[in-house]
Amino acid sequence: MFNYLKFAIFQIIGFISSLPLIRKIKKNPDNYSNEEKFKFLKKQASKSLDLVNIKLNILGKERVPKEPVLFVINHSSMLDSFILISSIPKPIGVVIADVPTWRNIPIVRHWIDITKSVYINRENNREGVKSINKCAENIKEGQSMAIFPEGDLTWVKDPKSLVSDFRAGALKIAYKAKCPIVPMVIKNSLGTYDGYEPVGKIHSKDVEIEFLDPIYDHLENPRLKTVELAKSIRENMIDKMKQFQQKAGNKTIIEEII
Repeated sequence: MFNYLKFAIFQIIGFISSLPLIRKIKKNPDNYSNEEKFKFLKKQASKSLDLVNIKLNILGKERVPKEPVLFVINHSSMLDSFILISSIPKPIGVVIADVPTWRNIPIVRHWIDITKSVYINRENNREGVKSINKCAENIKEGQSMAIFPEGDLTWVKDPKSLVSDFRAGALKIAYKAKCPIVPMVIKNSLGTYDGYEPVGKIHSKDVEIEFLDPIYDHLENPRLKTVELAKSIRENMIDKMKQFQQKAGNKTIIEEII
């Protein structure tokens, strides 16, 4: 619980200290680049993970195209948003579940607006389409977007799966924006945070993040079904996670021998 208390206090202090910057950006948004707007969040997320000794090993940054993209990420922990923001090599907006919890968080909701993050209503198809269109518009205007297409934590949806089924409709963002998709695999984050509640235990762990090769299949073949593309991306993610587990298992055996 000590880790959680340190983490929570750091969020309160950090976000309160960002209020003057929020006012400046909101007063003259055109004076700040996407990089400048994102800088605070990246620094806050990175320091938060350092504080609780969650170490990140990031692979494949060189694979991320310079152009705006849609990042597609698996979701095993309540801390994945911090891991995402700390690891990402360019500013992003995030697709967020349209629930009161996110809309009403003091100060944080302003950063959600500043970074052009988009709320998506999964229960209302019409509103969901509007959100997808907004994300595509952001990408066309130069802002990369990120989404957790499982729609919930992996172990909540399917405890037996390394990556649960995708909501394939999320990939329509890339179709409409005509942008590449970059799969981002977060490995070993399961267990960094106990449970599904706002207050829980945080555990220090090493987490590996890997950016996979950008995908252009949907651009080369616009008739490619999102369901088929989602299945392919998910299977590649699962393969990467299995490789990581095997590698970690072999390392443990070697350490025990030594």
